[in-house]
This record gives sequence, C-alpha cells and structure tokens, in this order.
Amino acid sequence: MYIKVENFLLKRDQMKKIWFLIPLASIQICALAQTKWSLRQCVDYALKHNIQIKQKQIEKESAGINLHTLKMSRLPDLNASASQSFDFGRSTTREGVKKDNSSSTMGVGISSSMPLFTGFRIPNQIEAGRLQLKAALYDIEKAKEDVSLNIISTFLQVLYNRELYLVAQDQNALYKKQTERAHELVLAGSVPESEWIQMRATLANSESQLVGSKTTLDLSLVDLAHLMELDDIAGFDIEVPRVDSVLIDDISQLNNMGSLIERAKTDRPALKSAEMRLAVSHRNLAVAKSGYYPTLSLGASYNNGYYYMYNLPDGASNSSFSDQMKQNASRSIGLSLSVPVFNRFETSGRVKQAKADIAMQQLSLDAARRTLVKEVQQAYLNAIAAREKMTAAQVSAGAAKVAQNYMKERFDAGKSTSFELNESNNRLVKALSEQIQAKYDFIFRCKILSFYSGKPLF
Repeated sequence: MYIKVENFLLKRDQMKKIWFLIPLASIQICALAQTKWSLRQCVDYALKHNIQIKQKQIEKESAGINLHTLKMSRLPDLNASASQSFDFGRSTTREGVKKDNSSSTMGVGISSSMPLFTGFRIPNQIEAGRLQLKAALYDIEKAKEDVSLNIISTFLQVLYNRELYLVAQDQNALYKKQTERAHELVLAGSVPESEWIQMRATLANSESQLVGSKTTLDLSLVDLAHLMELDDIAGFDIEVPRVDSVLIDDISQLNNMGSLIERAKTDRPALKSAEMRLAVSHRNLAVAKSGYYPTLSLGASYNNGYYYMYNLPDGASNSSFSDQMKQNASRSIGLSLSVPVFNRFETSGRVKQAKADIAMQQLSLDAARRTLVKEVQQAYLNAIAAREKMTAAQVSAGAAKVAQNYMKERFDAGKSTSFELNESNNRLVKALSEQIQAKYDFIFRCKILSFYSGKPLF
C-alpha cells in the first residue's frame, strides 16, 4: 500500500498565494495584539484629533492670511477698465465738440496707485497682525496643554479604577476562601451554621461589588476614549505604567513655591497670549491715530478711445481704429495728497475706542496673572497635602492588613465571629481604597506642578 506524493503537492501558484498571505496574516495578528495604549499614545492621538485644537489651528491660519494681506497693502494696485456707449441726437466728438449726430464711443483704460504715506497706518497694521498671529500660536499651545492635562487626569482615573477592581478581585477571592473555611468549621462543630450563612451573604455582596468595580473601570475607559476623540472604542484598553517610579520622580517637584510662580509667569501660553493681545491693542491705537495725518499716494493711468460718428456729410469720414488708438492715447502720472479737515469725529471716536480696548486687555492680563499665581499656590499646597495624605494612607493600610491577618487567624481557630472578620475585611478594603486614591491624587498634583514649572508632563 502506498500513497501518491502528488496528492500532497501544491501547485506553484497556490504556494505563491500562501507565501503572500503569511505576512499579511502576521500584520493583522500584530495589529490585534497591539490593543493597549500608553499615556503618550493617548495624548498624541488626542492632540491630533481634538476639535478645539483644530479650531485654534484654523484661527492661526486665518491670522496668517490676514498678516499676508496687510503686508501686500504696501504694493501698488492695478486696475483695467473698458466702456461702450451710444449717443443719439447731439453727441461729443473726439475733439470735444457737440454736434447733431448720433455716435458711439468705446473707451479703455488702465490705472495704478501706490500709498507713499498713510500716517503710519500700514506698518502699525502689519505689526498688529504679526502680534495677533503670535497670540494665535500661544492659543494653540494653551489648548494642547488643556487637552494633555485632561487626558492625564482621565488616564490616572482609569488606573485608579483598575487598582480598585484588582482589590475587589482579591477581596472576593479571600471571601471565597473564608466561606469555605466557615463551612469546614461548621462541619467540625467549631462554629454555628449561622456563621457560614453570614459568610455566604458577605460573599454574594462582594461579588456584586466586583461587578460594580468592573463597570466603573469600563466607563472610565469609555470616558478616556471619547476624550481622545477615538471613533472605534471596541477593545480599547491602556498600558499600565510603573507608577512607583513616577512617584519617586515627582517628589522632586515639591521645591520652592516662589520659584514655581516666577517660572510659570514666564512660560505659560495663556499669559503670553494675553500679553500679545495687549500689544495688539496698542498697535490698534496707533492705527486709529493715523486718521489725524494726511495721506500721500502716487498714481499713474493710461486711457484711450475710439469715436464713431453716424450720418456724416458727404466727403467726411471717421478716422480708422488704428489711427484713433494712436491719436487718442492719454497718459498721466501724479501725486495725490489728502489732508483730513473734518470727518464727523470719526477718528477721535476710533481713538477713544482703542484706548478703552487697551484698558480692557490690561485688566485681562492682570486677571490672568492673578489667576495663575492662585493656581500655582493651590497646586503646590494640594501637592504637599496629597503627599502627607498618601503617607498616612500607607500607614493606615499597613495597620489594617496586620489587623485583618490577626482576625483571620482567630477566625480560622474558631475564636472570632464572621461579623468581626467581615468588619476587619471592610476596614482593610477601605484603607486600601484610600491608599490608592491618595497615591493617584499625589501623582496628578505633581503633574500639575510639572505643568506650571515648564517641565514635560510625561
């Protein structure tokens, strides 16, 4: 008995297809495996897709277009014109004489003018446009910082909920063991059956809390995905960083509060944007005052025309089109000076409005500085308090763990009730939850200080 080898051979084209599909399958498998997002990936994706940032970028582009338009206002303009008219009855000849003849006139012209002096209006407008563009750039940086902080805050919330879920899992596993131990003690006659019933009820409550913790974790992941403007959130999950190393690095942020305030005043885009807008308002005042000055412009023009008279007497005829184009050409160049005498107080009104805008922008800058100082002070004090709270929570969690182990040993020996054991477990869960919350609160507070000190957020 034998098997033909040909039955197991594949045709050459089939083999080519298989070798072509293997890399594609590997790529798809790798793509499916790459389902967890790091903090940097979350922030980078959000910065690329956030709607507010896109709006600020459009505003920046608009400011750039406006600046380019202002720069081009220094150039001379160029205009062309053409006309055709018909006169019936009395009409004007090309010599300017009125005659009782119908006629048609065709005219063409080209003109150009260039501003020589505008009371410094154009250079001040250009500088105002340049400052407005800088303000728009700072607005983009401010929007990016806000998005980054929101992503970091939500990312840490997911980590916090994940650790709470792990604690709930550990506690649920512990309750299962304790329930089994209570059953063994009941069978041995060491404790009454009510103790086992009580432990079963506690286990059921623990399983319910475990489901609630998982739901809270899933909802926080959804919040993070939506904040990132992520379209497809199916299977979305995050990569858990090494939080302990982050804690060690962030403790160094708690330095002198005064230096943090001074650094924040020089680096914050919100303040820079307010400063730029104040400078813009000063330039706008100079633009408004330019209305008091005379303006001088240079102009040049070229005009030509063709005249045709109807019903001419015998022996008379119209000159040819080429002859008239040579004879009727008119060229001019000259200067134009305009001196403002009275414009119904329009200029003075603009000057007053510009001064009011300066006062408003100055108040906005002062308010931004005061708000920044307050925020830095609050962030510093909150970080100090968070560090102390985290230290106290660690001590409390350690003590609760020791007490829980002691109570577990007593319960296993039949020397304590299930109620006492459950109380000890609840205190441990509460202490662990407070410890986790204090840890992530401290991390976020330190990230805020990093933000104000101008250091990278991650």
